[in-house]
Amino acid sequence: MTEEIFGPLLPVITLSKIEDSIQFIKSRPKALTIYAFTNNETFKKRVISETSSGSVTFNDAVIQYAADTIPFGGTGESGFGKYHGKFSFDNFTHEKAVLSRSFLTDFWFRYPPWNDHKLQLFKSIYRFDYLGILLTMLGFNKS
Repeated sequence: MTEEIFGPLLPVITLSKIEDSIQFIKSRPKALTIYAFTNNETFKKRVISETSSGSVTFNDAVIQYAADTIPFGGTGESGFGKYHGKFSFDNFTHEKAVLSRSFLTDFWFRYPPWNDHKLQLFKSIYRFDYLGILLTMLGFNKS
């Protein structure tokens, strides 16, 4: 158990108490997956919250591979990223942000020099205070 195992072998480790398994897991590098077999809901919550791994599967060792709607991947030394189905596509795809503004309209208050009048206008716009916007543009709304 000094290297990752990718094959038909599954080590079975026996401990005096099932609670000792959390300390056993934490004393080693982060696992790709933790397979825990238990019906104890409190222990399940402890495994999830007190250990670090790519994923946790309870009471099964195959379903994670078959379910392509959940990601598969490690953390730390066991790998990084999320793979499986759409998660693989998303992991290797860069979503490029594209912004475009028309030259048709531009707001004079966006640019310096800044003054109280422009800042009051920004505040009114941010709050969707349409009456405040109108009053500020007409010069009646003083802060």
